[in-house]
Amino acid sequence: MGRKKHPNRIYRVIGEPGPGTHGVGYVRFSSDMQDPATLVTQKRKIEEFFERKRWILDGFYEEPEHSAKYEEIEQRPVFAQMLADAGTSFRIIVCYMNDRWARNVNVAFNSLAIIRRKAVWWATSDGLFDLDRINQDGGDVSFVVDTQINAAFVRKLSKREIDAFEDRGRAGYHNGKTLFGYLRPEYEKAPDGAPSTWRPPRAPAHPDPVNFPALVRIGELAAQGWTDQAIAAALPGYTTNSPRFGARPLTKDTIAVIRRSWFPREFAPGSGKGTVETPAGELVEGLHPAAWPYELWQRMVEAKGGQYHRPRVEAQRRAHAFSRIIVCASCRRPLRVTSSKGIAYYKDTSLVRGLTCGAYGCLSIKGAVILEQFGAVLASITLPDQWREAVARQLQTPSTDTTHERTSARRKELEAEQKRLALAFTKGVISEETLDEQVARIRAELVTLPLPQARDTASAMQAALDAGETLADMASYWGEATAEERRDMVWALLALEGLIYDLERQGIVGLIPRPDTLPVLALGLGEQWEQRPDGGLWLRDGATGSQLRPSGLEAKPPFRPSNLREHLQAAALAQLRAGMSPQEVADTFGVSYWTIFRLIKRHDPANLPTQQQPKLTPEQQAEARRMLAEGMTLRQVGRHFGVSYGAIWRLTKRDQEAKDSHGTRNEGR
Repeated sequence: MGRKKHPNRIYRVIGEPGPGTHGVGYVRFSSDMQDPATLVTQKRKIEEFFERKRWILDGFYEEPEHSAKYEEIEQRPVFAQMLADAGTSFRIIVCYMNDRWARNVNVAFNSLAIIRRKAVWWATSDGLFDLDRINQDGGDVSFVVDTQINAAFVRKLSKREIDAFEDRGRAGYHNGKTLFGYLRPEYEKAPDGAPSTWRPPRAPAHPDPVNFPALVRIGELAAQGWTDQAIAAALPGYTTNSPRFGARPLTKDTIAVIRRSWFPREFAPGSGKGTVETPAGELVEGLHPAAWPYELWQRMVEAKGGQYHRPRVEAQRRAHAFSRIIVCASCRRPLRVTSSKGIAYYKDTSLVRGLTCGAYGCLSIKGAVILEQFGAVLASITLPDQWREAVARQLQTPSTDTTHERTSARRKELEAEQKRLALAFTKGVISEETLDEQVARIRAELVTLPLPQARDTASAMQAALDAGETLADMASYWGEATAEERRDMVWALLALEGLIYDLERQGIVGLIPRPDTLPVLALGLGEQWEQRPDGGLWLRDGATGSQLRPSGLEAKPPFRPSNLREHLQAAALAQLRAGMSPQEVADTFGVSYWTIFRLIKRHDPANLPTQQQPKLTPEQQAEARRMLAEGMTLRQVGRHFGVSYGAIWRLTKRDQEAKDSHGTRNEGR
């Protein structure tokens, strides 16, 4: 009888792994060391540490945009992803120093407890701490003291920054990035022979000649009661720029942020100067010119107050199984979770955000439908009796896929470019603003590249076999699992943005599994799914199964917006008075029939049409019957012809009544 294991013992020695063990490095760009070169230094020290220990370095988890101060691991997504991958993709984690790991005591101990339970080795490249040393007498005290010192340093640094921002704000200068419509001041260069401590005099932000008129117009439209979405639609051609999204058109979200800002508001009637909000919440007169006069922004507040509706039920945080996992098949952007009457939906918000999408950018799908469809995919997994041998043969066969090599080469190119930018900034060749823009672009692309998973065949095979053993249990337990358990299952199987969903056909068309689960899923889903060089599993052409509805159309149904801009409404009314039908006017302006109907109801209710929607011609009725026979829903067919689903339902009901009447006559004979 084997010796009983006790994984939950308080005292547990992991032991330093031997040579040849695979591991990763963790590096973090810190706000107190505002120099991208610090990442280069951290990586170099970690690489040297791996060489001394004769370990194999598979890659780095790089967290450039997030600080280690947070009290929850979930607020550091790269950090949380590394902890989730630990134990399956690698057995070693090395960071530069203890303060690069965490500056919050709770995060430090909780994360190391997770690593210890997975029997993963952790160490710092300076050699001061490792997972066993901090569990020994004396070492634990040293680790606690060092972590507390790091936490105290963050508090002191934050306090100094807040004090500096407070002084700058009280003097009337902007803090941080300038708002849309303004430009950062152009500081003068240091004179010849100036000391290293020379700093240019402070200067306020000044209006942007391109965007400042649009900022003024935003205030005027908001004061008239326009919604944020309508304001964004009325200002085409203007863009905002952010490190996360880059340059993109104005959307209702960006308009809302601009509208709430104090920066463009006149501080006092007649002053002509804007308002600066200090970190303490005090409003002071700025040195920059105001975009919205005092009387104007007072009317803005009143107009928006009349549109506000207090929510009836307090929002609750719920676990959604496919959050950050499900993406649109057309634009490959993540679908956002929305709720309506207590029902969760996954919605594409590209249209609202001013981004292009081939599937209209506004479609959604019920969360319950996706749960059922993914459960059907799990239930369809069929592994042969000799699946272990098949997985072993697949992993031992030399792969012709060059995705790993291309990804590694691109990652090295970006890292080399980042080093060159840091060197150019150090020598004064480029400005700090140019450095920030270029580094943000590089980091955004690095996040999209998968972490290299260069492991030996034996460890990869063992991880795949472990995944196969648990796969059958997942399929049988899916229907009974809680929301949190389903979320954990999905994250264990799929990578981030690893479920590709066709919103038009309402079905799952692609899966991007984690490297450990890919061989088993490819084997179990081999009949209707095919593995492609990008590392994903895609539904074969012509395969529908039980989770994909056929479209029945070669071309997409016509999509028409539901609003008509103000300057076009008068022209539409003139055409109606000239004798054109509502449907003809709708076709002329490219909007829906109901948009014109609402326009008539609002401005000329005496001439409302008696037929409130277009009739289907005999040819359209025959086409609608064919679409229904191919599996399309009533709403899809109605949307195709520009009528309500009730009209299609009445068509089917008339057909059924005619069929019943014909059968009754035959029985009478």
